[in-house]
Amino acid sequence: MKTKIAILFAGLFMQWGFAQNHDDGGLKSRKGNFSTELNINPFKANLSLNNALNQMKVRYFIQDDLALRLGVGINVIDSTWSSGAPYSADSYFISTANKQSAADFTIGIEKHFPGTQRLSPYIGADLSWGVQSSNQKVTTNATTFEIDNGLLDMSFNPNLPIGRGLLIPNGYTRFGAVAIVGFDFYMAKNFFVGYEFNVGYNRLKYKTPTIESIGENGGIVDLVSNSSVTSFKTSLMNGIRIGYTF
Repeated sequence: MKTKIAILFAGLFMQWGFAQNHDDGGLKSRKGNFSTELNINPFKANLSLNNALNQMKVRYFIQDDLALRLGVGINVIDSTWSSGAPYSADSYFISTANKQSAADFTIGIEKHFPGTQRLSPYIGADLSWGVQSSNQKVTTNATTFEIDNGLLDMSFNPNLPIGRGLLIPNGYTRFGAVAIVGFDFYMAKNFFVGYEFNVGYNRLKYKTPTIESIGENGGIVDLVSNSSVTSFKTSLMNGIRIGYTF
């Protein structure tokens, strides 16, 4: 993978050298253009979606020097796990089925400055909103638990009359606001690389989990208190933006 990325970068610089001698003076994005991009880290052989929320990002230039930003991220996880000793003298089992879905949306604006023929520095701002929900089903010898917006960490001992679990919040709503400084460097017409530096505010509010038990014994469940997390920090994507305008 690292060899492939090294070849890609060699190709990019060859393309840049070719473009130096075939420059038509119209490399930068213009009014009416769309652009999209990926993030690449040549040192870790990693290719990913661009921003810290792992979203697909699109920009639309409403003016030559002004662009709207839109990011969308969707994440769905469906997993199962089981353990036990069904054939022992003290047979027992425990199984879990987890479903989790999350969505994140970002909208923003960026202002570009003259820079040079190829360099387009900009500042901007983003507002983001996200939500996550989850559902878990935990089944033991005698009890079935149904959990919404939480994860049940179950300690099951067949020698004890009851099980014990820790209910951890796993659903939330999130809001954020970010200030941005970045640049696009056009290697060729419609093709650019760049970087972004962010400083922003983020607030995550956990949903209160709910649990229902069916069976002989519901066990003992300790609930982690409903809480929120607020942060204000700088961030820098560890990689290079590679994008295309169309």
